[in-house]
Amino acid sequence: MVSSRKYWAILPPVLLVVVVGVWGLVTYLQRSAAEPLNVLLISIDTCRADHLSCYGYHRKTTPNIDAIAGEGVLFANVITPVTNTLPAHCSMLTGTNPPYHGVHDNYNYQLPDSNVTLAETLRNQGYVTGGFVSSFVLDSQFGLDQGFDTYDDDVDAGSRPAPVLSERRAEAVNRPAIKWLEEHAADRFFLFLHYYDPHAPYEPPQPFATEFSDDLYAGEIAYVDRQIGEVVAKLKHLGLYDSTLIVITADHGEGLGDHSEDSHGFFVYHSTTKVPLIVTAPNHRMARRIDEPVALIDIVPTILGHLGIPAPSGVYGHDLSGCLTGKAHPKERHIYSESLVPTKYGCNPLFGVQTAREKYIESLRPELYDLVSDPGETVNIVKEQPQRVSSLRQRLRDLIAQQLRTQEDEATLALDDESVRRLGSLGYVGGPVRETFDFDSGDEDPKDFVRIFEKLMLMTGHFYSGNYQMVRTLCDEILALRPDVPAAHLYLGKITPENRLQKKAQHYSEALRLDPRSAEVHFELGNLRARQGMFDEAARHFREAKRLAAHEGEEDQHLRSAFARIGKVDPNLFNAQFHLADTLNVQRKVDEAIEAYREALRLEPLSMAPQELHNIKAIGHFRLGDLLYTKGMYDEAVESYREGLKLNPDSTPAQRALERALAAQGKQISP
Repeated sequence: MVSSRKYWAILPPVLLVVVVGVWGLVTYLQRSAAEPLNVLLISIDTCRADHLSCYGYHRKTTPNIDAIAGEGVLFANVITPVTNTLPAHCSMLTGTNPPYHGVHDNYNYQLPDSNVTLAETLRNQGYVTGGFVSSFVLDSQFGLDQGFDTYDDDVDAGSRPAPVLSERRAEAVNRPAIKWLEEHAADRFFLFLHYYDPHAPYEPPQPFATEFSDDLYAGEIAYVDRQIGEVVAKLKHLGLYDSTLIVITADHGEGLGDHSEDSHGFFVYHSTTKVPLIVTAPNHRMARRIDEPVALIDIVPTILGHLGIPAPSGVYGHDLSGCLTGKAHPKERHIYSESLVPTKYGCNPLFGVQTAREKYIESLRPELYDLVSDPGETVNIVKEQPQRVSSLRQRLRDLIAQQLRTQEDEATLALDDESVRRLGSLGYVGGPVRETFDFDSGDEDPKDFVRIFEKLMLMTGHFYSGNYQMVRTLCDEILALRPDVPAAHLYLGKITPENRLQKKAQHYSEALRLDPRSAEVHFELGNLRARQGMFDEAARHFREAKRLAAHEGEEDQHLRSAFARIGKVDPNLFNAQFHLADTLNVQRKVDEAIEAYREALRLEPLSMAPQELHNIKAIGHFRLGDLLYTKGMYDEAVESYREGLKLNPDSTPAQRALERALAAQGKQISP
């Protein structure tokens, strides 16, 4: 037994040791917390949460991600606001929903400069920023490169085998990304990695193609997991793992047949809106699971909150950084989702709002689901809960009103032909969405159109990849289900051989009957009628194509604005004007043809390679010169020939025509 005297004698040293130890621990933690952290954000495109083994998938698809989840926070109920790649990543990197950042689809949009990205915020705090993406849909022209010192969108390097275009495998992303990591190991960095592999078509490389031969979609996810493991291993090798905040997520999921949706982008059910989110932070390595619903837009404020950096104004997401330390749980909330893609096809838009317990979808036939008893959203209880429907409908209106974009800069982007082709090869076509937040739209309910949508996505992808036999098969299937789909008739016309002009005309005429406002169909019919010698009819179609391509009407104001900003015109307008001039020329309507060529030559189309454009304009100048010569307008004819020869100096006929015009003036050609 230790006497009280001895006890007090030994206590001060013990206390001293304890105090020193506690002080040292506190100092270490304070110093560690104060040390700037690196940030790694990984986005797995088209990745359903329920196909990761750490989210309960029945096969071991993601051992590397599972290991990271074992040291961090797994958010089990994460909702993306939109189920297409570009707008979802705009939300992921700005912390805002589409009504605010202004991007609603992959087609015809760019992220406006008025939005502040995570990369911009971190670069302003001294971070070196690098982004490496694997699909053309995130090409820098679409605005997601804002704030990145390095933005590697060279998707042609390491691309998949033809006919798939405009994407590269995860390993082709890793090569430059790991090199970038090695170069910036001594810097404070933000690295964003985007892997597109789980997007259709599902073609994982070996050994995953064999191992997952019965589930190729899961095989793609397993392959990406392997590549993520390589990045994490490199972080550890460079001594950076313990100073890096790691976030793994996805932009959206994949339908895989749920609710008759095979792909994504059309509906707002959990199969495509529920995504993974795993966050592991240095000094807080401990497995936690958060079941409360959170949103993809929470990523930006959570990263910044953990770093102690204020979020930019306009950020609508919630700061979940308290969840990383176990000090807080997400607050109860209403989470927004949307799909305007159905408006491309004459259907009404879809808007969703959900809580921990229920989900409401606004449509012509509204839907309400009890997510506790019916997580698969299979039993619509909208008729049984009229009060809840009314309340959630109003809440949805309020969410949109709170976030609806008020900035003056436009998000609409005028696309060139090459961009249309590349997006088309990925299945992203159909023209621009109709930006409407009107709940009382009288259009068709998307639930009645989803099977057609899926086939249209496949059909356009095959067309831009050159697989015309599959285009024909899918068009026939579409028309068997719905004979009134104009796109099916249009593409059948496009792939019908040139020696069957009458058959092409039948397809185009039917497409035009179903969609009389299609500039593309009018242009195709104009070309065809000109080849048939029906010049009056050809001219009529070219004039109408020109009028429609000028984006007349209030519904086209965004496209008009997009072209006006860059001082160029829709390629359809340029082509229609030149073909109209040629048609009038063939008809020997000289005065009309002269004015048509003059107008065509004033236009600057968005697309076309420079040499192709030079050739077309050179021909236009030569033909205009010929017409002016026949009118005895020799001075103007000379000027037109000379303008054409600047573009194509090797044209011998044009040289001779110039000599003839100069002779008519009584002059000689300059040496």
